[in-house]
Amino acid sequence: MAIERLPSTGDAPRSTGVPASLVPGGAADSAGFPWAGRTFDHHETAFADDDGSVPESYRQAITALREATLSKSAVRVAEAQADALVALSGIRVLVPLLAEAGGIGLTPEGRTVEKTQELSIVTVAAPDGRRVMPVFSSVDSMRVWNPEARPIPVPAPQAAIAAAQEQTDLIIIDPGSPDLEFGVRRTQLEAMALGRWEVPGWADSEVAEAFAQVTATEPRVARVELAPGDPDARLLTPEVDAVVTLQPGLDREQLSEIIETVQRTWAASPIIAARIDSMRLVLR
Repeated sequence: MAIERLPSTGDAPRSTGVPASLVPGGAADSAGFPWAGRTFDHHETAFADDDGSVPESYRQAITALREATLSKSAVRVAEAQADALVALSGIRVLVPLLAEAGGIGLTPEGRTVEKTQELSIVTVAAPDGRRVMPVFSSVDSMRVWNPEARPIPVPAPQAAIAAAQEQTDLIIIDPGSPDLEFGVRRTQLEAMALGRWEVPGWADSEVAEAFAQVTATEPRVARVELAPGDPDARLLTPEVDAVVTLQPGLDREQLSEIIETVQRTWAASPIIAARIDSMRLVLR
């Protein structure tokens, strides 16, 4: 289920619908048991002991990530992000459903009314314009985001698969709750679905080598280093800062040529396309 595309440069949002795996099936489930009256503690569900609170394993992992970010250690941040992704893959998340107007009609008095309402899964826009699927670790965090949303509990890996199937590149957990907020990028959906421990691309030696290849074709580039652009993993900024150190004494025209060479070289790399979701070029 790997999704291989070039790192984001601000693509326009794609339309998305409700993943087939999450489409409600009417008054009863596929086994004929009615939906009415079900709660998190229903004895026939997979979430029998779930009270809708934040799973402690997830809370601890996000707390550790925030502490790693404060330490300014790239190694700690990379490991903490990988740990958080594994913790996330082991919990249930709540997918929000919101009511939308269906058919519109007129009353005998001529007033416009909603004849029906439909529940649909929500997507929102990231800063670069791409679609993001919001999900939540608790009922409380969903209420902070939107008190009208209805929670549907699903295993987190299922949410990752649904996002991949719908070509939604990003998942944000607990948007609006900074202490718990965590973003999963296009390049991490497979790891989330499989529960695989995997450091972010900027901490991968093969990825760093692919970025550094530009020095072989552009002698005016002294070196290339990668740094976390979004250490808290909240999808607020591009994932990677690609820091390019240049030889001294270059003019504006030469800088333009170098930028073109760098971008062309990186765009041709399958490793970068597969492991890096988005990047920011920093010249020094």
